[in-house]
Amino acid sequence: MTISYKCRWIELKNKRLIQRREDLKLTQRQVSEVIHISQSMLSRAESGDRALDDANKIKLAKLYKVTVEWLFFEEFYD
Repeated sequence: MTISYKCRWIELKNKRLIQRREDLKLTQRQVSEVIHISQSMLSRAESGDRALDDANKIKLAKLYKVTVEWLFFEEFYD
């Protein structure tokens, strides 16, 4: 994977995290409380500065009512 392609993929993934949360009209604080992580950890995950562990990816996907694959791994799922 080239650097520019990798950056584009990371940007798409981060947009999905933010957009899905906003579509559900949830704040970072609400999400972080439900999945039991700090708000700053969620913020860093949304900005691409930190990766969530597998357990938190699953919790987030369930809360957002999407698959883990769509939220974190599928590059062009839409």
